[in-house]
Amino acid sequence: MAYVRVIRPANCAITAVSVLVGALIGRDIILSGNLIAAALIGFGVCAFGNLVNDIKDIEIDRINDPTRPLPSGKVRKNVVWFMAFAFMAGSALASFFLGTIPFLVVIAALILLVFYSVYLKKTMAGNITVALIAGLSFIFGGIVAANPASVIPGVFAVLIHLPREMIKDVIDMSGDRLAGARTLPIVAGPSAAYNLSAVFLGLLCIALPLPYITGILKLTYMVIILCAAYPLLFYIMWRLLKNPSSESLPLLSNLLKAGMAIGLIAMIVS
Repeated sequence: MAYVRVIRPANCAITAVSVLVGALIGRDIILSGNLIAAALIGFGVCAFGNLVNDIKDIEIDRINDPTRPLPSGKVRKNVVWFMAFAFMAGSALASFFLGTIPFLVVIAALILLVFYSVYLKKTMAGNITVALIAGLSFIFGGIVAANPASVIPGVFAVLIHLPREMIKDVIDMSGDRLAGARTLPIVAGPSAAYNLSAVFLGLLCIALPLPYITGILKLTYMVIILCAAYPLLFYIMWRLLKNPSSESLPLLSNLLKAGMAIGLIAMIVS
């Protein structure tokens, strides 16, 4: 199970669903072979990024989260390297058969993930990179299905991933500081990270009605957003603006992931 856990399958599944949402938003659901392949490619690219990230962060994770598969010794580093290469090669090869532009998007995402893990992860630019890659998963689906509406959930993904990445940076401050990281909470303090996170979530709240206003999605979408997404996002913003304790940060991070799931469900059922 440790070798399954190391790829973070839940996150990879969210990426796969994001690809499908980007392809199908505002359209009747018709799954083609190309769309299923695109979703599996999204899963593979996400798995590759998680594996490379964990390999690069073994020493930091011995401080921040020693229970993870690699620092705990539950998985072997050389096997994880092999898994990363397999996901990278499989994703790149599969995308080649979807066309030139999807292939180039996947190659760009793979390069960005390596660049992030090696150079950007423990900087403020790293948060932006992760958020952009998350948004790119929707746009990748839109490219495969020729659906320009994919840009809208792509923007939503950027606005919700940035706060989550900054919260995770606050959680990891102890190990990051020892590693010489230059994340926002280390450079400007946790309060700056909380306040900026709340700003991005506020922008997300303003943007969420767009699919309904523009006629891309139906009333069902707006009902789910009003009843589930908004209360959750308002609660998270309220907690962030009150400078939450370090013990509550994992909960806020998980609530943001729940918010992502709510958004995906709202777009799928509408």
